[in-house]
Amino acid sequence: MLNARDNFLETLHHGKPDAFVNEWEPFGFVFDPLMGVTLIAQPGKYVVDGWGTTIYMGEDEPGAMPIVRDDNKAIPDITEWKKYIKSPDIKQKLDWTAAKEQAEAIHKENKLTVSLMATGLFEQSHYLMGFEDTLMNFLLEPEAMEELLDYITDYKLTYAQILVENLHPDVVLFHDDWGSKTSLFMSPEVWREMLKPRYQKIYGYLKSQGVIIIHHADSFCQPIAKDMVDIQMDVWQGVLPQNDIPAIQKETEGKLILMGGLDASIMDLKDYSEDVIRGEVARACREYAPGGSFIPCLTYGGEGSIFAGVNDIIMDEIRNQNKLYFK
Repeated sequence: MLNARDNFLETLHHGKPDAFVNEWEPFGFVFDPLMGVTLIAQPGKYVVDGWGTTIYMGEDEPGAMPIVRDDNKAIPDITEWKKYIKSPDIKQKLDWTAAKEQAEAIHKENKLTVSLMATGLFEQSHYLMGFEDTLMNFLLEPEAMEELLDYITDYKLTYAQILVENLHPDVVLFHDDWGSKTSLFMSPEVWREMLKPRYQKIYGYLKSQGVIIIHHADSFCQPIAKDMVDIQMDVWQGVLPQNDIPAIQKETEGKLILMGGLDASIMDLKDYSEDVIRGEVARACREYAPGGSFIPCLTYGGEGSIFAGVNDIIMDEIRNQNKLYFK
Protein backbone atom coordinates (compact mmCIF):
# COMPACT_ATOMS: atom_id res chain seq x y z
CA MET A 1 0.00 0.00 0.00
CA LEU A 2 1.29 3.44 -0.91
CA ASN A 3 1.99 5.99 1.79
CA ALA A 4 -0.01 9.23 1.71
CA ARG A 5 2.76 11.18 -0.04
CA ASP A 6 3.28 8.69 -2.84
CA ASN A 7 -0.46 8.18 -3.24
CA PHE A 8 -0.85 11.93 -3.84
CA LEU A 9 1.99 11.91 -6.37
CA GLU A 10 0.40 8.98 -8.20
CA THR A 11 -2.87 10.92 -8.29
CA LEU A 12 -1.12 14.07 -9.49
CA HIS A 13 0.78 12.30 -12.24
CA HIS A 14 -2.10 10.05 -13.34
CA GLY A 15 -0.40 6.91 -12.13
CA LYS A 16 -1.95 4.19 -10.03
CA PRO A 17 -3.14 5.54 -6.66
CA ASP A 18 -4.51 2.86 -4.37
CA ALA A 19 -6.84 5.13 -2.39
CA PHE A 20 -8.39 8.58 -2.37
CA VAL A 21 -5.99 11.26 -1.21
CA ASN A 22 -7.45 11.91 2.22
CA GLU A 23 -7.69 15.70 2.43
CA TRP A 24 -4.37 17.16 3.66
CA GLU A 25 -2.89 13.86 4.86
CA PRO A 26 0.12 13.87 2.46
CA PHE A 27 1.29 17.34 3.48
CA GLY A 28 3.07 19.12 6.29
CA PHE A 29 2.84 22.89 6.61
CA VAL A 30 6.00 24.88 7.28
CA PHE A 31 5.83 28.23 9.04
CA ASP A 32 8.57 30.14 7.23
CA PRO A 33 9.96 33.57 8.18
CA LEU A 34 8.33 35.28 5.19
CA MET A 35 4.98 34.39 6.73
CA GLY A 36 6.17 35.89 9.98
CA VAL A 37 6.88 39.17 8.20
CA THR A 38 3.69 39.34 6.14
CA LEU A 39 0.94 37.52 8.10
CA ILE A 40 0.73 39.52 11.32
CA ALA A 41 -2.90 39.12 12.41
CA GLN A 42 -3.46 38.83 16.17
CA PRO A 43 -6.71 37.41 17.59
CA GLY A 44 -8.94 40.14 18.99
CA LYS A 45 -6.80 43.01 17.72
CA TYR A 46 -6.79 45.46 14.83
CA VAL A 47 -3.36 45.59 13.17
CA VAL A 48 -2.02 47.39 10.11
CA ASP A 49 0.00 45.17 7.78
CA GLY A 50 3.02 46.10 5.69
CA TRP A 51 0.85 47.26 2.80
CA GLY A 52 -1.13 49.64 5.01
CA THR A 53 -4.31 47.54 5.28
CA THR A 54 -6.13 47.27 8.60
CA ILE A 55 -6.60 43.60 9.50
CA TYR A 56 -8.86 42.10 12.15
CA MET A 57 -9.24 38.56 13.41
CA GLY A 58 -11.88 37.78 16.00
CA GLU A 59 -11.07 35.59 18.99
CA ASP A 60 -13.20 32.68 17.74
CA GLU A 61 -12.88 33.27 14.01
CA PRO A 62 -10.95 30.92 11.70
CA GLY A 63 -9.22 33.65 9.72
CA ALA A 64 -8.30 37.32 9.47
CA MET A 65 -10.21 39.82 7.34
CA PRO A 66 -9.35 43.25 5.91
CA ILE A 67 -11.30 46.17 7.37
CA VAL A 68 -11.51 48.66 4.50
CA ARG A 69 -13.50 51.87 4.92
CA ASP A 70 -13.46 55.20 3.12
CA ASP A 71 -11.36 56.69 5.92
CA ASN A 72 -8.67 53.98 6.01
CA LYS A 73 -8.23 52.74 2.43
CA ALA A 74 -4.57 52.17 1.68
CA ILE A 75 -5.28 53.36 -1.88
CA PRO A 76 -8.04 55.97 -1.95
CA ASP A 77 -7.30 56.89 -5.60
CA ILE A 78 -6.05 54.19 -7.98
CA THR A 79 -4.65 56.74 -10.44
CA GLU A 80 -2.17 57.85 -7.76
CA TRP A 81 -1.48 54.47 -6.16
CA LYS A 82 2.28 55.05 -6.15
CA LYS A 83 1.79 57.90 -3.67
CA TYR A 84 0.10 55.69 -1.12
CA ILE A 85 1.68 52.25 -0.87
CA LYS A 86 4.95 50.39 -0.77
CA SER A 87 5.29 46.62 -0.61
CA PRO A 88 6.58 45.03 2.62
CA ASP A 89 10.32 44.60 3.02
CA ILE A 90 10.92 40.91 2.39
CA LYS A 91 14.55 41.29 1.29
CA GLN A 92 15.65 41.82 4.88
CA LYS A 93 17.90 39.22 6.49
CA LEU A 94 15.71 36.42 7.85
CA ASP A 95 16.50 33.38 9.96
CA TRP A 96 15.43 30.22 8.11
CA THR A 97 16.82 27.77 10.68
CA ALA A 98 13.50 26.81 12.29
CA ALA A 99 11.73 26.50 8.93
CA LYS A 100 14.43 24.19 7.59
CA GLU A 101 14.18 22.04 10.72
CA GLN A 102 10.39 21.83 10.27
CA ALA A 103 10.84 20.83 6.64
CA GLU A 104 13.37 18.14 7.54
CA ALA A 105 11.00 16.68 10.14
CA ILE A 106 8.13 16.65 7.61
CA HIS A 107 10.27 14.84 5.04
CA LYS A 108 11.23 12.24 7.64
CA GLU A 109 7.50 11.52 7.99
CA ASN A 110 7.33 10.87 4.22
CA LYS A 111 5.22 13.98 3.67
CA LEU A 112 5.48 16.89 1.27
CA THR A 113 6.39 20.31 2.62
CA VAL A 114 3.87 23.09 1.98
CA SER A 115 4.50 26.82 2.15
CA LEU A 116 1.59 29.24 2.16
CA MET A 117 1.66 32.27 -0.12
CA ALA A 118 -1.10 34.70 0.75
CA THR A 119 -2.61 36.97 -0.30
CA GLY A 120 -3.21 36.53 -4.08
CA LEU A 121 -3.34 39.24 -6.73
CA PHE A 122 -7.08 39.90 -6.57
CA GLU A 123 -7.28 39.62 -2.80
CA GLN A 124 -4.29 41.91 -2.35
CA SER A 125 -5.99 44.46 -4.57
CA HIS A 126 -9.23 44.51 -2.61
CA TYR A 127 -7.28 44.55 0.66
CA LEU A 128 -5.85 47.87 -0.55
CA MET A 129 -9.03 49.55 -1.76
CA GLY A 130 -12.07 47.39 -1.05
CA PHE A 131 -14.15 45.11 -3.27
CA GLU A 132 -16.20 47.83 -4.93
CA ASP A 133 -13.26 50.02 -5.91
CA THR A 134 -11.26 47.03 -7.16
CA LEU A 135 -14.02 45.72 -9.41
CA MET A 136 -14.94 49.20 -10.68
CA ASN A 137 -11.30 50.09 -11.32
CA PHE A 138 -10.87 46.98 -13.46
CA LEU A 139 -13.41 48.59 -15.80
CA LEU A 140 -12.92 52.33 -15.33
CA GLU A 141 -9.16 52.61 -14.72
CA PRO A 142 -7.64 49.52 -16.35
CA GLU A 143 -4.24 51.12 -17.05
CA ALA A 144 -3.71 52.12 -13.42
CA MET A 145 -4.98 48.73 -12.23
CA GLU A 146 -2.58 46.92 -14.54
CA GLU A 147 0.29 49.01 -13.18
CA LEU A 148 -0.69 48.11 -9.63
CA LEU A 149 -1.10 44.43 -10.50
CA ASP A 150 2.34 44.42 -12.14
CA TYR A 151 3.77 45.86 -8.92
CA ILE A 152 2.06 43.20 -6.80
CA THR A 153 3.18 40.50 -9.26
CA ASP A 154 6.81 41.62 -9.02
CA TYR A 155 6.52 41.47 -5.24
CA LYS A 156 5.06 37.95 -5.39
CA LEU A 157 7.81 36.83 -7.77
CA THR A 158 10.44 38.16 -5.40
CA TYR A 159 8.68 36.40 -2.53
CA ALA A 160 8.63 33.13 -4.50
CA GLN A 161 12.30 33.41 -5.41
CA ILE A 162 13.36 34.04 -1.80
CA LEU A 163 11.20 31.12 -0.65
CA VAL A 164 12.63 28.71 -3.23
CA GLU A 165 16.23 29.80 -2.70
CA ASN A 166 16.06 29.37 1.07
CA LEU A 167 13.59 26.52 1.62
CA HIS A 168 12.47 25.06 -1.72
CA PRO A 169 9.12 23.69 -0.55
CA ASP A 170 7.63 20.73 -2.39
CA VAL A 171 4.31 22.58 -2.65
CA VAL A 172 3.22 26.19 -2.63
CA LEU A 173 -0.36 26.84 -1.51
CA PHE A 174 -1.49 30.11 -3.09
CA HIS A 175 -4.69 31.76 -1.86
CA ASP A 176 -6.82 33.91 -4.14
CA ASP A 177 -10.62 33.67 -4.19
CA TRP A 178 -12.02 34.71 -7.55
CA GLY A 179 -15.73 34.24 -7.02
CA SER A 180 -18.73 33.81 -4.79
CA LYS A 181 -20.59 30.56 -4.25
CA THR A 182 -22.44 30.92 -7.56
CA SER A 183 -20.44 33.20 -9.87
CA LEU A 184 -17.11 34.83 -10.62
CA PHE A 185 -16.57 38.27 -9.11
CA MET A 186 -15.72 39.55 -12.58
CA SER A 187 -16.31 38.43 -16.15
CA PRO A 188 -14.01 35.71 -17.51
CA GLU A 189 -12.73 38.26 -20.01
CA VAL A 190 -11.66 40.66 -17.26
CA TRP A 191 -10.03 37.82 -15.32
CA ARG A 192 -8.11 36.78 -18.43
CA GLU A 193 -6.96 40.33 -19.11
CA MET A 194 -6.05 41.37 -15.58
CA LEU A 195 -5.02 38.23 -13.71
CA LYS A 196 -4.19 35.38 -16.09
CA PRO A 197 -0.93 36.69 -17.62
CA ARG A 198 0.39 37.66 -14.21
CA TYR A 199 -0.35 34.26 -12.73
CA GLN A 200 1.41 32.72 -15.72
CA LYS A 201 4.54 34.60 -14.64
CA ILE A 202 4.33 33.57 -10.98
CA TYR A 203 3.35 29.97 -11.56
CA GLY A 204 5.70 29.68 -14.52
CA TYR A 205 8.61 30.50 -12.21
CA LEU A 206 7.49 28.07 -9.52
CA LYS A 207 6.96 25.25 -12.03
CA SER A 208 10.42 25.91 -13.51
CA GLN A 209 11.78 25.19 -10.03
CA GLY A 210 9.89 21.91 -9.68
CA VAL A 211 7.34 23.23 -7.18
CA ILE A 212 3.83 21.75 -7.12
CA ILE A 213 1.17 24.47 -7.20
CA ILE A 214 -2.02 24.15 -5.18
CA HIS A 215 -4.31 27.14 -5.63
CA HIS A 216 -7.04 27.74 -3.07
CA ALA A 217 -10.22 29.33 -4.39
CA ASP A 218 -13.38 28.19 -2.60
CA SER A 219 -15.42 29.80 -5.31
CA PHE A 220 -17.44 29.26 -8.45
CA CYS A 221 -14.68 29.35 -11.08
CA GLN A 222 -16.02 26.93 -13.67
CA PRO A 223 -15.87 29.45 -16.59
CA ILE A 224 -12.08 29.72 -16.22
CA ALA A 225 -11.23 26.08 -15.45
CA LYS A 226 -9.31 25.60 -18.70
CA ASP A 227 -7.43 28.83 -17.98
CA MET A 228 -6.31 27.33 -14.67
CA VAL A 229 -4.62 24.61 -16.70
CA ASP A 230 -3.02 27.30 -18.89
CA ILE A 231 -1.41 29.03 -15.90
CA GLN A 232 0.09 25.67 -14.83
CA MET A 233 -1.99 25.19 -11.71
CA ASP A 234 -1.66 21.58 -10.53
CA VAL A 235 -4.47 21.45 -7.98
CA TRP A 236 -7.57 23.62 -7.64
CA GLN A 237 -8.21 23.33 -3.93
CA GLY A 238 -11.56 24.48 -2.62
CA VAL A 239 -13.68 23.59 -5.64
CA LEU A 240 -17.25 24.06 -4.42
CA PRO A 241 -19.96 21.54 -5.36
CA GLN A 242 -21.88 24.47 -6.87
CA ASN A 243 -19.46 24.07 -9.78
CA ASP A 244 -20.36 21.32 -12.24
CA ILE A 245 -17.40 19.19 -11.23
CA PRO A 246 -17.99 16.32 -13.70
CA ALA A 247 -18.17 18.87 -16.53
CA ILE A 248 -14.90 20.47 -15.37
CA GLN A 249 -13.23 17.06 -15.20
CA LYS A 250 -14.25 16.41 -18.78
CA GLU A 251 -13.29 19.88 -20.02
CA THR A 252 -9.84 19.87 -18.40
CA GLU A 253 -9.11 16.28 -19.50
CA GLY A 254 -7.60 15.30 -16.16
CA LYS A 255 -4.97 18.05 -16.32
CA LEU A 256 -6.32 19.78 -13.19
CA ILE A 257 -6.70 17.97 -9.88
CA LEU A 258 -9.94 19.04 -8.17
CA MET A 259 -9.61 19.05 -4.38
CA GLY A 260 -12.85 19.73 -2.53
CA GLY A 261 -16.39 18.90 -3.58
CA LEU A 262 -17.76 18.62 -0.03
CA ASP A 263 -20.51 21.03 1.02
CA ALA A 264 -19.28 22.46 4.32
CA SER A 265 -22.57 24.33 4.84
CA ILE A 266 -24.37 21.08 5.68
CA MET A 267 -21.47 19.38 7.44
CA ASP A 268 -19.39 21.73 9.54
CA LEU A 269 -21.98 22.79 12.11
CA LYS A 270 -22.03 23.04 15.88
CA ASP A 271 -24.87 20.50 16.03
CA TYR A 272 -23.56 18.40 13.15
CA SER A 273 -25.06 15.10 12.09
CA GLU A 274 -22.66 12.21 11.55
CA ASP A 275 -25.09 10.63 9.08
CA VAL A 276 -25.23 13.82 7.02
CA ILE A 277 -21.44 14.10 6.98
CA ARG A 278 -20.93 10.51 5.89
CA GLY A 279 -23.69 10.84 3.31
CA GLU A 280 -22.11 13.96 1.81
CA VAL A 281 -18.69 12.32 1.55
CA ALA A 282 -20.32 9.28 -0.12
CA ARG A 283 -22.22 11.53 -2.54
CA ALA A 284 -19.10 13.41 -3.58
CA CYS A 285 -17.12 10.22 -4.17
CA ARG A 286 -20.00 8.68 -6.10
CA GLU A 287 -20.45 11.72 -8.37
CA TYR A 288 -16.84 12.82 -8.86
CA ALA A 289 -14.64 9.73 -8.58
CA PRO A 290 -15.62 8.40 -12.04
CA GLY A 291 -14.21 11.55 -13.68
CA GLY A 292 -10.81 11.08 -12.05
CA SER A 293 -8.33 13.67 -10.76
CA PHE A 294 -10.48 14.18 -7.66
CA ILE A 295 -9.50 14.58 -3.99
CA PRO A 296 -12.43 14.65 -1.54
CA CYS A 297 -11.87 17.49 0.91
CA LEU A 298 -13.50 20.33 2.79
CA THR A 299 -13.23 23.48 0.72
CA TYR A 300 -11.35 25.52 3.32
CA GLY A 301 -7.83 26.67 2.52
CA GLY A 302 -6.15 24.46 5.09
CA GLU A 303 -6.43 21.51 7.41
CA GLY A 304 -9.33 20.74 9.73
CA SER A 305 -12.89 21.82 10.34
CA ILE A 306 -14.32 24.74 12.28
CA PHE A 307 -16.14 22.47 14.73
CA ALA A 308 -14.22 19.73 16.51
CA GLY A 309 -15.03 16.21 15.41
CA VAL A 310 -16.36 17.03 11.94
CA ASN A 311 -13.13 16.49 10.07
CA ASP A 312 -12.40 13.24 11.89
CA ILE A 313 -15.68 11.84 10.55
CA ILE A 314 -14.93 13.11 7.05
CA MET A 315 -11.53 11.44 6.96
CA ASP A 316 -12.93 8.22 8.39
CA GLU A 317 -15.64 8.11 5.74
CA ILE A 318 -13.09 8.75 2.98
CA ARG A 319 -11.27 5.65 4.22
CA ASN A 320 -14.58 3.76 4.06
CA GLN A 321 -15.15 4.93 0.49
CA ASN A 322 -11.73 3.58 -0.53
CA LYS A 323 -13.14 0.07 -0.13
CA LEU A 324 -15.72 0.81 -2.83
CA TYR A 325 -13.50 2.51 -5.40
CA PHE A 326 -10.07 0.86 -5.00
CA LYS A 327 -9.07 -2.79 -4.87
